[in-house]
Amino acid sequence: MYLKTLPFNKSLFKKDLKMIIPIIIIVAIIMFFVTTLPITTAYQRYKDEITFYESEGYEYNEDEILESRIRDVNYQLEDVNEFYPIIVIVVPVVVAAILFGEEKRRKTFEVLSTMPFTRYEIFFSKLLVALVAIVFPFLLNGLIMLLALVLNSNLRIFYSAIQVLTWIIKFIYYQLPFLSFAFLFGTLAGTTIAQFILTAIFLVFPMGFTYLLFSNISCWLRSGFWRLSGFSDIWDKVAEYSFFEVFNSSYRGSKHYIYYITLSIVLFIISKILFDKNKIERSGETLEFENIETFFKVGVTVCTALLMGLISVWIFEDLTYHVYAYKSIFLVLGYIVGGLLGWYLSKLSIKFNRIKE
Repeated sequence: MYLKTLPFNKSLFKKDLKMIIPIIIIVAIIMFFVTTLPITTAYQRYKDEITFYESEGYEYNEDEILESRIRDVNYQLEDVNEFYPIIVIVVPVVVAAILFGEEKRRKTFEVLSTMPFTRYEIFFSKLLVALVAIVFPFLLNGLIMLLALVLNSNLRIFYSAIQVLTWIIKFIYYQLPFLSFAFLFGTLAGTTIAQFILTAIFLVFPMGFTYLLFSNISCWLRSGFWRLSGFSDIWDKVAEYSFFEVFNSSYRGSKHYIYYITLSIVLFIISKILFDKNKIERSGETLEFENIETFFKVGVTVCTALLMGLISVWIFEDLTYHVYAYKSIFLVLGYIVGGLLGWYLSKLSIKFNRIKE
């Protein structure tokens, strides 16, 4: 089934593309003003700075000014500044939420099920549109930078075509793990809000749960969790293979490139399999599969209990000087309150979106 020619349905593609075209345009414009415009005007800004110093009679070192401008351009093209991760993480999640969550909210899947479209065609169309969404803004801005190189040879002092092509490929690569992960929860969640929340929670879950677990253990042992035997090794290993470490692939080596590309492909395949098993009648519920509701409730309960245990200790630390003598009591109290709260909220979330028979 999965080895046959990939289907392309023009009608489905246009429908899905229309849903996310505003996102594509917004991202392309943002990237133009954040990256493309500063880079393509680097030479002019360099000359303007020289002109300003000369007109004001200031002393200046032309080589230092040039080197500074070159460093700025290289930073834009080769490093990951504070702004880029927001685009890389948020855009794939939003795109997947629109393509899956909004379709379910609007009951569009019910309409599509009555039309001559296969699940394979529907999923492939969404995947193709999502790839266009993460590729096009960077490709367009990259082409503008390349065109600027052709029209203004002075810009070759600041950057090269190879740097631009690497920049395009790098940011497409960065987005793939997040897009595949968001696709996975697009097939597991039945509403847009549930998809957003679950995707966000499980993106940070490996590191977040590790931190919660060791923090609670350290409270019971009354020692700093950084001093716990093996914590640093476990934390480093979890962090090394978390989704966020994709930004450090160049420092980690080729095995990390292989890891994240393979992970993305595997998650897309799993998403396709789960999408085939989605039931139209469960669209609009918190979770698409009834048999994972218990897992969801238990997971929320455990995490909330661990978190409330720590919060309880932190609160009582400010209220009493004898917190260490009663720390175990505060922890247990927090576990009870957090466990009940987590179970109630997870059950309420499922019940709230339950489709009435």
